[in-house]
Amino acid sequence: LFLGYQLLTGTQQRIETAVKAQGTVVEIVSRRTTSGGERKTYFYPVVEFRTPAGDVIRFTESSTGSNPPSYRVGQTVNILYNPQTPQDARIDSWDLWIPSIIAMSVGGIFTLIGVRGILNALGRPLKIG
Repeated sequence: LFLGYQLLTGTQQRIETAVKAQGTVVEIVSRRTTSGGERKTYFYPVVEFRTPAGDVIRFTESSTGSNPPSYRVGQTVNILYNPQTPQDARIDSWDLWIPSIIAMSVGGIFTLIGVRGILNALGRPLKIG
């Protein structure tokens, strides 16, 4: 739970300090992976945007691929970036929250298991469901 909270607050801080801009999906790149002997193809958007200084930045949203593609070429997307490192831009979507959601979910499950074990040891079983 602590790790999930740290990830959550880190994401909130990055969003609060980020510069917002609009970008355009200029390309979709595919990557093949092999997992458990099965080959899978995932698609990642390549986005271009312009900074207030007029610099054109191009980045590949590499954190989460999808199949089928989540974006199409020519689509306008909202992005967030740090003006010091605009190449590290991210598409503003729910995907930003995935690490904290996963960590907090796993932490919550382990917390429930721990509380249940403590209550069982004290002779007060916790009934779930």
